[in-house]
Parts: sequence; structure tokens; C-alpha cells
Amino acid sequence: MSATGSLDSVIEQPAAAPTAASTPDSRPAEKDNTTFRGIVQGDAELNFEWSAFLIDSLVAAGVTHVVMCPGAQMAPLALACRANPALKITVVIDERAAGFFALGLSRVTRRPTILICTSGSAVGEFFPAVMESSTGMIPLILITADRAPENQDRCSAQAIDQIRAYGAHARSSHSLPLPDASIDTLSALASRIYEQSLWPMPGPVHVNQPFRDPLVPKNRVKRAVPKPPTITEPVIQLRQEDIDRMAETLSGRRGVIVCGATENAEEPGFPAAVYELARQLAAPIIADPFSNLRFGAPAESGVIARADTFLRAARFTATHQPEWILNFGGPAMSKPVLTYMQESTASDYIVVDPTTRWSDPLLRATHIVRSSPETLCRALTESGSLKPAPDVWRQSFIACDGFIDTLSRSAFDTSLWEAPIVRRLIKAAPDGAVVFSGNSMSVRDFDSFSGNTDTRLRLLANRGTNGIDGSIGTLIGIAAAQRHTKTVCMIGDMAFSHDVGSLQLAGDLDIVLVVLNNGGGGIFEYLPTANVPEYQDFLSPPTLSIGAAGKACGWQHWEIHDLDGLNAALDAAMAAKGPCLIEAVIDRKASVRQHKLFWSAVNGINATIRLRGPEGMIATFGQVQPASQDAADDSLNFDRDD
Repeated sequence: MSATGSLDSVIEQPAAAPTAASTPDSRPAEKDNTTFRGIVQGDAELNFEWSAFLIDSLVAAGVTHVVMCPGAQMAPLALACRANPALKITVVIDERAAGFFALGLSRVTRRPTILICTSGSAVGEFFPAVMESSTGMIPLILITADRAPENQDRCSAQAIDQIRAYGAHARSSHSLPLPDASIDTLSALASRIYEQSLWPMPGPVHVNQPFRDPLVPKNRVKRAVPKPPTITEPVIQLRQEDIDRMAETLSGRRGVIVCGATENAEEPGFPAAVYELARQLAAPIIADPFSNLRFGAPAESGVIARADTFLRAARFTATHQPEWILNFGGPAMSKPVLTYMQESTASDYIVVDPTTRWSDPLLRATHIVRSSPETLCRALTESGSLKPAPDVWRQSFIACDGFIDTLSRSAFDTSLWEAPIVRRLIKAAPDGAVVFSGNSMSVRDFDSFSGNTDTRLRLLANRGTNGIDGSIGTLIGIAAAQRHTKTVCMIGDMAFSHDVGSLQLAGDLDIVLVVLNNGGGGIFEYLPTANVPEYQDFLSPPTLSIGAAGKACGWQHWEIHDLDGLNAALDAAMAAKGPCLIEAVIDRKASVRQHKLFWSAVNGINATIRLRGPEGMIATFGQVQPASQDAADDSLNFDRDD
């Protein structure tokens, strides 16, 4: 970190009104030990005027939030931000935490957040967030202050090569000149930068801005910003002959619609459109939890939330082979779902993605369709040529989904482990809330146990690079962008330890954070690493006190060891104001046994199909409906399909 000074604030502050006041003439005179040409005070005034014109132009284009990391070299940019009353400003000392905080803001606002830092190593601290922004398609605008060209490559302090510092991860990189007479060109450039962060594929845009000393002006003069151009983005749609050909491919054949982990947030009409497409085709929708199609879906939509479990049933997958797969939102997170897709005998594997990314990790795609997902769904349903598959096809998926859902609400809801924690968090979240998940086992537990709800929720995670870093910073950025409602989250103890420094950013935000304290990297219990002598190197139990860390940063803390404690702590935290931390102490070995026992429920599906045929689940459990069935018999036995 290259920041100087104290933390000014970690909560959004209104920017100060522009001022023309001069700084006192009694301040110490600056010494010229960089250019050796003498101090030119006019450079300071031009630095401010240039920076203010750049920042004001970005605000005119649509930016609403800026996150600043203090340091001497970025002073002109910081003063320019404070001079724009329309900006919501957050100051964060740690650039790494600031990057993920900005990601959280952008995830909710769906606009680029400006990130500003000083020169030197501070630039590198943004790198993890830049990678997540790029792979997760989250808009960011990074402005890195730089030393003047004459300071480069001669051992000047905080002077490194910052040009194109983020390489291929940036959608575009702009190396600006020292402030000069070309200032009027900045307005058009700012509009271009704003668009590049959003289209054709959202992501980070890097702006490197050098300044020559002095950096603090005596007089702060701003110039008016012209109105930016109106930019209209296209809605990509197929030709009619392509629609007709696709309708013919899908009609009357058994198929599955898989909606992956990339949320289609820019098309609010997509859920209704894909639900109708599934209805007309009598196709199940295998919905990744982060597609956000599970929450608030109509009961008749055919959304499948338990595929991660029941697609482990070999007899089900063998007898329910799709003839086509239609994939929206990139690949699913679940390994059983991916395996089902990869090993299927489907002759048509259609990937729909309106961006320029190549979304085919399984190397199975027979068609890559560049189209707006919502527009494609509506064109197909309005074609009038779709015919449904046999109804038993979709009903078999729905019966298995309901069967697993019922078990999770009864036999597997009697002790403290991840399943009941996820279910209670989802139930506690208010309508319209954002729920954030850490990576590793947390996202997989949300996949396995979140189920379907009538409540409209938006479930988010850093699924671009899938790392555990930055979870707390992202969570707090999300909460800062939606102060009107409580934000809930679940992460593991390693993710907590990795980003513990971000706890101090929470201020008075209403957050409920559940940390699963299971003694380290629980996910390695399910991987081949569990069987090697060096297993402890992978487990790496964190050594910090979760409660002490939270309390030091102003979080209320509860430590719980059973379901009664969880229920009481969750009720208290949801009713409280400010950030709340619930530390759920879980027996890792017992949790692993519960997970494996839960997944063994597929033996009941295998046995039913063996005894009653491919449609046996419909006859046996056809009346089971997700999210509405009474508790099943705890003593249900599963025949092992040997």
C-alpha cells in the first residue's frame, strides 16, 4: 500500500462544493528535486483544472461513485472529486480492499465505479479486483496517478512503469499526457471510457494519468463540461431464418435449458421470457443459484434447484438423456451438472451469449449464438412453431427436485451444518435483498441448499476468477450501494481471514455476515488432497480470533454451536442496526459426513427407477413440490444401487 495520511472516512460522503479559495501563502515553499527546472506554480492549477474536467466529464457520462485511496501523487484527482457535489465518495486506505469494495458498488448500481490511487505499488494492489472485474464482467474505471515522464527509470520514489499495467485484463488502456492545452479532448474521451467499461463486454478500463509537481493548487478553477453524446447500444437478435431453424431443432424433442452462473442482470425481462420458453417446450430449467432464476419464480416455471444432488444418480442420468441443451449465462457451477452436460448424448448443444467471450469450457458447443437472451426467448415463443416434449420428461426432473428438497427440510435439518444455515439465511433475507456468498464451499452450499423461494432475491458472488479473496470488501461495497435494505452473507473462515482488513469499512451499514468456522479449508476434505500426508498444508486453519477481529472493527458478534443458537443469533442480528457477525462453529468431520449422507439420497432415486422404470419418480414422488411440501419421513431408507 502506498497511501499516506489517515483514513478520512469509510462511509459515503457528500462532495464539497467547488471553491475558488486560495491556500494560505504561509505554507512552506516546495523544493524542486525532481525536474530541476524550478517550481512552476501554474502546473498545480493546470493539474487541478485538467483533473476536474476529466472527473466531471465521467460524471456527466453516468458515473455516480468514486473510491479513492489517498496518496500524494493523486492529490489533483482527489481534489477534483471533492469539487463535484454529484459524486458519492468513499475513502479507503488499503487499495486491495478498495478494489473489491468498488466491485460491490458496481455489482448493485450496474454502472462503473471510479477507482483512484497514487503511483507505485498502489497500482498493483488493484490487480486482484481488476481480474475479477474482467472475468466477472463488472464495470470499473481505474485512474492511476503517475509521476512525470522525467521521473521514470531513474530511481525516483514511487515511479514504476504503469502504462498498460493490467495487460489483457483491461478492456482498454489509456495513457494520458501531462495536463496541457489538449484539455478539451477529455470530454469525448471520458464518454468513450465510460462506454468501454460497459459494452460490448463490461469490465475494467485503465486510465494512467501523470502529473508534474506541484500537485496542490493555490486557486481551483473549473471549466464547464459539454453535454456528452447519447450512446445507444444495440439489441443483438437473430435473423428470422435462424429463429425458424432453432425452433425446428428444439420442437418436440427432449431437452434441458441450463442457466449458468452469469446473471443476465441487464435484461429484467429475461426470467419471464425463459420461463415461457420452458413452458412451451416442456423443458426443465436447470438454474444455477447465481442465475437468480430460482428466487421468485412462478410455481409452474419448471425451475430446477436441486440438480447438483439428483444428477449424481447414475440411473436417472442414464435414462434421461437430452436431445438438445440450450445454455444461457455461461457454464453452471455444479460439477454434477457439468458432467451431465459433458457426457450427454445431445446432438445439439447451443450456447447463447451476446458478448464476445467464448463460453464453451466443455468443448461441446455445436452452436454459438450471439443474441440477446431475452430477445431470443421471445422470438422463439412468438414464432408459433414450438411443440412440447412429452410431459413426463419435465415432470421427472420436477419430481426428483421435489424429493431432494423435502429431504433437506426434514431429515437434514436437525443439527448445525451448512444446509440449515443456508436455508435460514435465504428465509431471513427481505424481499428484493442482495445475498452475497464467498467462494469455495460456500457457493457450492448455496447451490445445493438454497432451493426455490417465493421471495425475490439477488444472489451474488465473485465468480469471475472464483477466488476467496476480497469477499468482505465486496460484501461491504454491495451493502453501501443498497443502504435501504439489510445485506446478508455467508463465507468460510479462510475467506474471512484472507480479507479481514476490510471489516473496518463497514461503518454503520446494516449487514449480517455468517462465518463458517470449521477449522480451515473444508473443501479439501472432498478433493484428492484429503488423502495425502501433507493434508494439513491445504487445510491451514486460520489462527486469528474471528470474534475479536470483528469487535475491533465495530461489529456485533455472536458465537453459536447449535441450531437454537443460530436461530436466536439470526433473529437478533436481523433486528439489529449496524454490522453483525455470526460465527458458526461447525464440526468439519461431522459436516463432511452430513454432506455425503445428503448426496447419498440419490440412492433412493436409483432404486425407484430400477424398480419402477424411467418415470418411476413421477409415480412415486410426483406430488412433491419444491418449497411447499410438508416434512418427509425422517426414517426414509435408500436402497443402494449396486
